[in-house]
Amino acid sequence: MTIALNNQEVVNLTTTEIPYHSDLTLEQVCYFLDISPKAEILIGSMKFMLTTVERLNEFLNRSTFARHPLSLLTKMRKEYIDAYGYTEKTDFVYDYYRDKKAAFEKLFQEPVHDWKMERFNTDDPERIYDTYLEQGKYSHMTQVALFA
Repeated sequence: MTIALNNQEVVNLTTTEIPYHSDLTLEQVCYFLDISPKAEILIGSMKFMLTTVERLNEFLNRSTFARHPLSLLTKMRKEYIDAYGYTEKTDFVYDYYRDKKAAFEKLFQEPVHDWKMERFNTDDPERIYDTYLEQGKYSHMTQVALFA
């Protein structure tokens, strides 16, 4: 849509895209979106999910259309599970024995803390993966730990 103002100026209203910032930081994103430092859970999720400048810019760009930053992070988590998550049990089992924490982070796309890993009653990666599939691919680590 183009609007002429007093036949002097033409304003193009077809784009609302935020320019790409090559040196964007998490602190700047919080400032731009007016996220309070007291929002510890939101900021913790952002630290885990937004690890590159590209992801920070994507989040900032998409947040203009989102209702709340946390709902956007939830949507992005699901997209990352679809794009980068495990599709084969054998891959998870292999990674689990190499680096348990990294395998859990890739599987659930959420920060993994020791207390979350301690909630599992089993150390069998095949059982954990089967339980994960039973609970649904977007389930959280603590949910799977209850049943594994």
